Amino acid sequence: MNPAMSVIDDLNAQDNAILSALPIPILLVNKENIIVKANDSCEDFFERSKNRIENRSVEQIIKFNDKRINDALVTMDNDLSAQNMEIITPSGSALVDVWINALQSHQDMRIIMIVKRREKRDYIGDHSEAGDQMAMGAPAILSHEIKNPLAGIKGAAQFLAKKADATELAMTNLIVTEVDRIARLLDQMQNLGNHNPVQFREENIHIILDQALQSIRIANPKFPDIITQYDPSLPNIYVDYDAVLQILINLIQNGIDACRDVENPEILIKTHYVMSGSLRRSNDQNTNTVKLPIEVVIKDNGPGVPDHIQNELFTPFVTTKREGQGLGLAIVRKFIRQLNSRILHERDEQNGQTIFRILLPMSHGIEK
Repeated sequence: MNPAMSVIDDLNAQDNAILSALPIPILLVNKENIIVKANDSCEDFFERSKNRIENRSVEQIIKFNDKRINDALVTMDNDLSAQNMEIITPSGSALVDVWINALQSHQDMRIIMIVKRREKRDYIGDHSEAGDQMAMGAPAILSHEIKNPLAGIKGAAQFLAKKADATELAMTNLIVTEVDRIARLLDQMQNLGNHNPVQFREENIHIILDQALQSIRIANPKFPDIITQYDPSLPNIYVDYDAVLQILINLIQNGIDACRDVENPEILIKTHYVMSGSLRRSNDQNTNTVKLPIEVVIKDNGPGVPDHIQNELFTPFVTTKREGQGLGLAIVRKFIRQLNSRILHERDEQNGQTIFRILLPMSHGIEK
């Protein structure tokens, strides 16, 4: 079977609908550098129909002013992520960010994603619908590829559990729990534009933090020092457990990644009560203020975020990690919005620390 058709056939109806609806141009390219599929957004961007894009050489459709990017379009050697590149269009030119990645399940196929840059990108606190669509929609193809190996991992863990002692059983149970959680996360990522309601319940923030640290320790054999300063008197929060867990895992993992080349890596996690935390929320009737008195602070002593992406931290596919997809903070932003919460980023240059602050609602007094 033609590998290109295999990729397309592997995508279910929902995945194909997501690919078509994404607000950014996405193309699938085979090893002969032929575009085998283009989504609807390509028509507006390249100012031609999909029939005049598909089955054409990628060099005929995409041309940058930078020779290095043009060369990368026709090589299978490496993945590529580039920001602020000038692309030639029928109307002139445009500044874009571009990502070229091999599909894990079809190594002779590549996916090319293009995001047109604006003069002013969304800031961390902004909650634009377009940004959320990109954050949750673009990973749909990757989600599809991840689900099959996840099932294999879960099955292997369940098989090992039959022969495990008490210590090993705790590990296999954690694997199964994490696989199920990741599968639920992937389901949410695939539902582009469908804002599935989160399940609000009373939760203990410290229990969620402990679960996040347990999960992260398994994934990071070389673990930096983590200092926890918990306020045991905090009231329960009113959130979705899985959403907050994923937020914490993503932020703590980012801190660990940032500290990999630091001589004495250190992460601080602190919880406390703040009087000033709030969020202004609007609906069809009025605008009200939601109090967010529970603060979780995550600090790391890594080098910090480069200046050129300071204002794009939560934009999908923006990353400084060689192996990263730039989705972690985009997913955090999505969940923060669903939880009617806030997240703030700052850099303490004097102490050499990167700081994320999460503001969450407490359970008492929340209308349920």
